[in-house]
Order: sequence, then structure tokens, then C-alpha cells
Amino acid sequence: MMNDMEDLYAAQTVLIIEDSPVQSKIIRNQIMALSQFDTLAAYTLEEARALLTTHKERIFVAVIDLNLPDAPNGEGVDLCLDFGVPTVVLTATFNEDIRRRFIERNVADFFFKGTIQDMDPMVRSLERLFKNQFVKALVVEDSRMSRAHLRHLLEVQRFQVLEAADGLEAVDRLAENPDIGLIITDYNMPNMDGFELVKTVRARYKVDRIAIVGVSAAGSGSLTAQFLKNGANDFLTKPFEVEEFYWRVNQTVSVLEVMKDLRTCQDTLPEG
Repeated sequence: MMNDMEDLYAAQTVLIIEDSPVQSKIIRNQIMALSQFDTLAAYTLEEARALLTTHKERIFVAVIDLNLPDAPNGEGVDLCLDFGVPTVVLTATFNEDIRRRFIERNVADFFFKGTIQDMDPMVRSLERLFKNQFVKALVVEDSRMSRAHLRHLLEVQRFQVLEAADGLEAVDRLAENPDIGLIITDYNMPNMDGFELVKTVRARYKVDRIAIVGVSAAGSGSLTAQFLKNGANDFLTKPFEVEEFYWRVNQTVSVLEVMKDLRTCQDTLPEG
């Protein structure tokens, strides 16, 4: 396990696949100015394939121009996913068909091409994807199909994912894995429902220790309120948009990290 973690920390390079040298330089400069990541640049699909073959152990994510001269239909995304590298797409155009293609191809995120300032949210997304590799997430859902779907979405965002079929099993998973940082839980489950699970977790772990996001197909204002009152950080009504799930979950985890940092600062302050 230690070697695996060391390998993850060692992989801090962003592969930029962009046919425009000027645009590629803008992306590279912003990534290196706003983060700790290194970069590699490819201008064609074949150059990207060569870099992935020789430097796979260094690369943790790829930033891809959707349309390349030798890959006009987003084949760069498929190439990177074949190598197990998550992708963030840059596109000059956007419509519902392109959005659907992103989701079907398990793109981690997408952004419009633009000015240097437009690159800032993209860099924040890259940083979140990097950090997610070290976050354990627990999916609690009695429906096997729904559980698999939630697991898939979290894995696209690079979380380490565990599963439980109900609240009681979730409590056992938490006892076995006290380093779990995120719980996604359904409401209507046998043995122990989502409300009781949230109460049980919050009796042991404060809001700055584990983030909890409730989900339910039986969404209503009162259900949302009850989840939040019992200690959940957020709530989503199914069916939800994939992008909303990604951004809400990532934002919840980011807020948790801020709270942990504040707690650490408080603990280091001298008494009196």
C-alpha cells in the first residue's frame, strides 16, 4: 500500500494534448504558475500515444483539445482512458450532443477555451482530481444498480471507493476504514436508513471529519431539510445531472479540507 501511495504522489504531471503551440503554451504556463504540477505537451494523437507509453507513471491527468488534426472526433479522450489516465477536455464549441459525448466517454471535466483567466477554474479542477486520489469515499445504497452508478461517478473523479448495501453495513465499513472522508448515502434503505446513518456517523465524527452527501429519488424540501439537520453536508435529488454531482461532491470535499486546515491551525495556537 505504501508503494501505491508513493506512486500516486510521484505522478504529478499533466499531459497537454493541443495542436496549437500558442494555446498549449498558455495552458502550460497557467498550470505551472498556479499549481505544483509538471507538464508534458503533445500536438497530435500519435505524439500523445508516445508520451503515454514512455511516461505513463508520471502522468495523472490529461488536458485535451477535443478536435486534433489526426483525432477530429475526440479520439484523444479514448486514448487517455485506455491508458487509465483521466481527462479534462477543452473545447471551443459546446452543445447538448457534445455534452452527451463527454458524459458517455467518462470525461472528468470540461472547459471552454478562452483567455488566461479562463484557465484558472481548470487548474483548480486538476488540483481536485489529484487530491481525490487520496480520499476514501463510501457509497451506501441498497440498489445494486444505483450503487454501481454512484461508484462509477466517484471513480471518474478519482476517489477510492468502498460500498455498503445499507446503514448497518456502512457502520461496519467505517469501523474497518476510519480514514473514510466522504459518504454518499441513499435515504430509503433496509435495516438502517439514511437519516439514522447520518445521526450515527455524526455521533462519532464531527462535520469537519467526514463529509456526508445524501441522495434520494423521493426528494422534497422536508427530506432535504431533515438530511441537513441531522448532519449531512449536502443533498442531491435523483435523477441528478452528472456535472452537478461532480461539482457538488468536489466542493463538499474541498470545504471539508478547509475546515480540517482551520482545525489544525487552531490546535497549533498557543493557549491563552
